[in-house]
Amino acid sequence: MCFFKYRKWHRRRKNCTKEIQVKVVDVKEKKAARGGMFYKPVFEPVGSPEYPVIDSAFYSNMVSFEIGDKVELLINPDNAKEFLYKENSLNKGILADILCCCLPMICVIGYLLMR
Repeated sequence: MCFFKYRKWHRRRKNCTKEIQVKVVDVKEKKAARGGMFYKPVFEPVGSPEYPVIDSAFYSNMVSFEIGDKVELLINPDNAKEFLYKENSLNKGILADILCCCLPMICVIGYLLMR
């Protein structure tokens, strides 16, 4: 499973080569089952009319944007919905995927060592 997560992010890094500046035009909200809120930014390219409005693929509570914020993206020229934030600190999905893969392994190893 971890291998597939790694391949997903590696492929995205390889494919997302076009740098564009976007402006946040909307922030969609969704209520979580446990009462929290999740947010999904909607971006509009600034000065790049060849790309449509870019909708983030997933909701997150880790990255929050305000309407009007400008962000640099690295997008896949063939599929604008596949993108990375140019600033690595905003790519929180990578961290979440790594934790989801590694945390169970760490717990199992810790359990085995404590026995």
